[in-house]
Amino acid sequence: MLKFIEKGFLYGFILGISLGLFIIPYKEVTEGDLQETNYLDLSDFIIPLLRVGVIIAIMGVLISIFIYYKNKKEIN
Repeated sequence: MLKFIEKGFLYGFILGISLGLFIIPYKEVTEGDLQETNYLDLSDFIIPLLRVGVIIAIMGVLISIFIYYKNKKEIN
């Protein structure tokens, strides 16, 4: 059971980081007379990225627990 949950966490974390790369903004664009682009520091980008990764990983753990108990119930 523990290995199944660990796989759910790992796959969820990888999926969360991948999804976070598309969702988390890495630059700020200000409009005015001229368009100005400011790129975020690495620390301002990494912390929200890890937050998304961990949240998706926890959801992966919950899904893997649900699937484990569902498969265990079907076997018995």
